[in-house]
Amino acid sequence: MKDNEKEILRIIKYLPVALILIISSLLTYFLYNQNINQFHSENQKLEEKYISLNKDLTKFQIEKIKSNILYEKKEQIKNLKKELQNQVNNAHNIAYSLYKNNKDKLAREEIISLIKDALREIRFNENRGYFFIYDISSGRNILHPIKPNLENKDLWSYQDTKGTYLLQEMNKILQAKEATYFNWFWTKPDELNKEYEKIGFFKKFEPYDFFIGTGEYIVDFEKQLKQKITRSISDFRYKEDGYVFILDFDGNYLSYYNKKYIGKNLFDFDIVAGQENILKKLKDKAMTSGYLSYQHKDKPFNKNTIKKITYVDSVKDWNWIIGTGFYMDDFYKDLEIKKKYLEESNKLALQKLFIGSIFVTLLLLFIFIYLSRLLEKKFYNYKKSIEKQMNDNIKKDNILAQQSKLAAMGEMLGNIAHQWRQPLSTVSTIVSGIRLHRELGNKDEDLENESFLKIKKHIEYLSNTIDDFSNFFKPNKLAKEFQLEDMINKTLQLVENQLVKENIILIKEIQNKKIYGFENELIQVLINLINNARDELVKSDEKKLIFISSKKNDKNIIIKIKDNAGGVNPLILDRIFEPYFSTKGDSKGTGIGLFMSEEILVKHLNGSISVENINYDFEEKVYKGAQFTIIFPINHFESKEYLS
Repeated sequence: MKDNEKEILRIIKYLPVALILIISSLLTYFLYNQNINQFHSENQKLEEKYISLNKDLTKFQIEKIKSNILYEKKEQIKNLKKELQNQVNNAHNIAYSLYKNNKDKLAREEIISLIKDALREIRFNENRGYFFIYDISSGRNILHPIKPNLENKDLWSYQDTKGTYLLQEMNKILQAKEATYFNWFWTKPDELNKEYEKIGFFKKFEPYDFFIGTGEYIVDFEKQLKQKITRSISDFRYKEDGYVFILDFDGNYLSYYNKKYIGKNLFDFDIVAGQENILKKLKDKAMTSGYLSYQHKDKPFNKNTIKKITYVDSVKDWNWIIGTGFYMDDFYKDLEIKKKYLEESNKLALQKLFIGSIFVTLLLLFIFIYLSRLLEKKFYNYKKSIEKQMNDNIKKDNILAQQSKLAAMGEMLGNIAHQWRQPLSTVSTIVSGIRLHRELGNKDEDLENESFLKIKKHIEYLSNTIDDFSNFFKPNKLAKEFQLEDMINKTLQLVENQLVKENIILIKEIQNKKIYGFENELIQVLINLINNARDELVKSDEKKLIFISSKKNDKNIIIKIKDNAGGVNPLILDRIFEPYFSTKGDSKGTGIGLFMSEEILVKHLNGSISVENINYDFEEKVYKGAQFTIIFPINHFESKEYLS
């Protein structure tokens, strides 16, 4: 130890100085070369930085625009639904007003005719929207202003191209609620051979058991929305000349900075060098989104052929390719400016480097010489404090261990007394019986021999009890193989009489496993936990239960002990493993049982212990109690002897 201390002190004194000189020299040389290399590498990296920054910018612009498109589509559908609902509500109000004003004057069919006449000519949504009426129960059409030939026809069995029975579905839905949105397929007035998806709103008219509805073709709605979006994107700009283009999957321009291209095909213009396959490349890349580079001939304000890097994405359900890019000629302009700046800054940086290196070296030498002396003094003081702390900790641990053992011995002596009381009483009774027989002159050798065998049996039981308890208190412990179930059974034999005395029922659920470790240490931990549960249960007037279970996985053993004593006060739940912390009072508890249990599991068994309050069911009744969980590895301990 003394030789090591001298070596440490020499290192403290001389190593920092030597290291400073070496490191300072190497660092100066390194920084000099680094500065020169950086000057050259900056030129090489500038293009990568420029491309990376602009890639991020173009990707951000496209992702933002795509997000806006999807948001706008979603919002417009919401607005469309709201508009359809408002229109149907207005039509419903008109119909109900006619019914209310004429129900006592006109017949049912006459009122329905008034309603049909009132709604037949109403149009909205740029004259595409109209109202229709169907009988809910029969599927008979009552009003269809666009196809009057359908009126009074039974459409109960009508199926659209998706196989939906429209009127039957309406019957099911409107039986349960007053109104609903619905999607279905229907022919256009000018295209009778093809059905298009519609979105509509239907509302029940209670007086006559029919519903009023309207709808909008999705394709017409989207056509308007697409026109609005493409016009907006054509006018959009970012940076000086950044724009966004939109092509459909056939290569037709839907949006472009130069509006003369809109409505025409990509291949109508010579704006991409080698553009034979450009549409396929754009489409393939847009399906997964990504970057594409090519030679472009149509940069705003510059018609030269320039390398362009473009980020493209798609709006798949509209068959759109959206993209934007940047031109590399802007980079070369920035590069010339950057080169001049780097040359000037590099010269100045080298001058500062040499001056700073000399100053820092001298300063560090002074600081480290001072620190080495200070560390030498601190080392001696720290050494003394460590030695003192170690001695104090050893004494403290010994005291705690002894207190824990004494507390356990007190519990065990009580258990011995309980386990001996019955056999001793039986032996006393047998001896008294033999003596009484002899005093009465009734000498019976067979009876006496049988009595002696019983006495021998009870004496052997007492001897085995002494062996069980003496094994638990042996000071030298040796790691060995043992069965988990045997260890738990030994524990329960040591505390069984105390539990029986207090009418405590113990329930086991053991998954056996061969373990290599310290058996008695685990027994001590389990006894502590069972005794604590017992002390709490004796306060209870209801059925007293303790459960002990074990299970295993590939690496660990998990033991759980729970009771139905009501649990631990939440205010002290995180303190119960502290030394000398007890809720039993000075006369009953030392406050070291759970502390030593945690010490044994953590330091001797490389495990852990935790506690929680739980509610659980047992025999169709809910109980509340504390549950302790012990986890430790199956095969961790070295085969060595140690003092408990």
